[in-house]
Amino acid sequence: MQERKLCFNDILLVPRYSTLDSRTIPSISTCLGILRLETPIISAPMDSITGRYMLVVMDKLGGLGILSRHINLPDDKELELQVEEIRSARNQGATNIGCAIGIKGDVGEKAKTLLDAGCVAICIDVAHGDHKKVYEAIEVLSGLKGSQSFVIVAGNVCTREAVQRFADSGVDAIKVGIGPGAACTTRIVTGFGYPQLSAIQEAHEVIANGKYENISIIADGGLRTSGDMVKAIWGGADACMLGYMLAGTNATPRLEGKKVYRGMSSRAASGRTDIAPEGVEISMGDKGETEEVVTEYIQGVRSGLAMCGAKNIQQLRDRANYVVVSPLSMQETLPKSHG
Repeated sequence: MQERKLCFNDILLVPRYSTLDSRTIPSISTCLGILRLETPIISAPMDSITGRYMLVVMDKLGGLGILSRHINLPDDKELELQVEEIRSARNQGATNIGCAIGIKGDVGEKAKTLLDAGCVAICIDVAHGDHKKVYEAIEVLSGLKGSQSFVIVAGNVCTREAVQRFADSGVDAIKVGIGPGAACTTRIVTGFGYPQLSAIQEAHEVIANGKYENISIIADGGLRTSGDMVKAIWGGADACMLGYMLAGTNATPRLEGKKVYRGMSSRAASGRTDIAPEGVEISMGDKGETEEVVTEYIQGVRSGLAMCGAKNIQQLRDRANYVVVSPLSMQETLPKSHG
């Protein structure tokens, strides 16, 4: 019988005895390769989430913003706009800045231009990362490391085998998640995917064998609450990539004058009619100040560590245990509405 695979709502972490004086004590600092983050939060490279303003806010809060690709623009216009946004963010004081690129065109020249503009993390951002052309792009980026100091992020994948191949290829951080995103319909359209918590756990098991100690796991998709973030980090994620949890906040770009949240494989984002869309667009109301929302998530993650007496992320993994719960547990978990 096949082992059951888990998503975030399938489990609860079990509280442990604690000697911490305050929920503010735990450190949630982490690393992506050579890049140290005080906050394990990365804004997703989506055109409805990360633009120049989000880069500044994420850096200020100790996380990382990864600038979206402008996939509807010609390569030269896309690169010109990315450079403009990176420079604008740096002029406003941001130092930890990431940028997404695709696998078409001259990957090396694109990356050089972005790095020269001040980018410190290059993210190869495709829907199905376990692909020959992605590994070729990683090889090109790895060749730049002799003259440039930066982090290579790549994805997305969801299997042990793909994580192994990524680790062997020379990446610094692996984005894990196929189909769990709030605006993603890949599982519905193609029938392919993997429950997100198990995907994170199994990716971590590959990396944690000692050979790949400097490679990081990024949980990308399926996160709806700070509690999900705690579970993802406990399962082995070094950082959580947020899209939906940031959507509608003030630092997200307006698209055609509106606040929306849309998958990058949606028809609206990609503009492609030759393939089935694997994402949707969701209208978003005003969700408040990004800085306040993210600060609340940070506080929630720290509180999660404190629930098992953990002073840092590694202690969370060492100390916390979990139980598999029934589908009715969500009914028990959610607060009751008034009236």
